[in-house]
Amino acid sequence: MRRNHRQATIALSVALFSLALTPSHADVTPSPTPSPTPSPTATSFKALQEQYKKDREAFIQAVKNREQRIREINSAFKASVDKATYEAKTLMASATTPDQKNAISAQRRSAVAAAIVARESAVAALGSLPTPPTEPVRPTKMAAPGMSDQKAKPKR
Repeated sequence: MRRNHRQATIALSVALFSLALTPSHADVTPSPTPSPTPSPTATSFKALQEQYKKDREAFIQAVKNREQRIREINSAFKASVDKATYEAKTLMASATTPDQKNAISAQRRSAVAAAIVARESAVAALGSLPTPPTEPVRPTKMAAPGMSDQKAKPKR
């Protein structure tokens, strides 16, 4: 029995080595492989992506300009409120009667209200915030048939 097993092993190894040593017959001239050309969806996606980048830069610049104008409006508002408060304080120091003090306070409140209305109308004149550009959607790649079946199989 042991002898048959040994002979079978030797015969099997000789057969395997003889198959491995046989020369393979390959074609000497290789077949031309097609050069990879970008698909039309890839080039259009790249163009859309470039346009999105330009639109995004324009959007960022528009937001920066709007924020700068709002800062200017707010500084003008603060200056007018500070001026009204300063004038009210200086007039209040010289006021002697309660009627004068009430008139000065009313004048200050009306100046602040006018500044608020001017600020709100200036911000409203700027318009709404610019709309951000939408990022293009990358085209989906088609999966090879049967690839989705691999995900459902349990792991070993």
